[in-house]
Amino acid sequence: IKAIVLSHTLSTKINIDDILIPVQNIMDDLKTIVELAIKEDVGNGDITSLLTISPDQISEGKIIAKADGIISGMLVVDYILTAHTSINYTILVKDGAFATKGDTVLQMKGSAIEILTYERIMLNFLQHLSGIATYTNQFVLTVINYGVKILDTRKTLPGLRKLEKKAVLDGGGMNHRMGLYAAVLIKENHIKASGSITNAYQKIKAAPHYTLLSKRPDFFVQVETEDLDQVREACQLGVAEILLDNMPISLMKEAITLIRTLSASTSIEVSGNVTLDSIIPIARLRPDRISIGKITHSAPVLDLSLLLDDILIV
Repeated sequence: IKAIVLSHTLSTKINIDDILIPVQNIMDDLKTIVELAIKEDVGNGDITSLLTISPDQISEGKIIAKADGIISGMLVVDYILTAHTSINYTILVKDGAFATKGDTVLQMKGSAIEILTYERIMLNFLQHLSGIATYTNQFVLTVINYGVKILDTRKTLPGLRKLEKKAVLDGGGMNHRMGLYAAVLIKENHIKASGSITNAYQKIKAAPHYTLLSKRPDFFVQVETEDLDQVREACQLGVAEILLDNMPISLMKEAITLIRTLSASTSIEVSGNVTLDSIIPIARLRPDRISIGKITHSAPVLDLSLLLDDILIV
């Protein structure tokens, strides 16, 4: 296996211990990205609030939903309020729960300066992640009668992957691999570089550390296919998971029939520019999963606002 390093030289040496080290959990990533958000927005302090509001002023505030949707991001809000403020607060709508337009999702009481200092950071995370959860849920509900699972992809904002993938879970979707380190997905360029699906697959199975990697609960080997010849080749190899990428419906139907015939136990995933308008014809073909990049990279935000007494902060 070759790894590109900063000097642009290539190294064939990979320490198996490094590959098998567990990645940071979500709280490690959350703290890192929140501290960066505070640094870029608050800096040395909110000078407007500090110059106009008494440090002794106590106010009550609430975050309200201005549209229906699934809430996600309260984990971030909880960390901000706990780690950076003395504000007392109550989360009324938890991550993964539905909020109706007009609902209060969080109540707070404390320093007016602290509330105003962190309101935009809290809303930025909450609106973005709730938007992903809500958009994911729309896809999930659209195909609920077809027994098809909705998955995300690696098309996430840098630094926000674990939070965005949690938002997908909050919306009723499922997570694909967390990163390149987590599982094997033999894509078009891997096939070209290796010469064929067979070459790539056999190299993976013969790798000395394959046995150790295969024992990880999140590990899998999946092959991306674009035509029936590739589908047939993957089935003959006994690949456990086949991805049908950017196929028109007619070809997708043939591919699914072929896989069910040649390798009934193989799991089938479909991907490629899937939208709410195009997903029903795909779901009717009964693949096992549909992976959708749009649920993270193109989800509209959920409209939420922070109301401080009679002042609306949007």
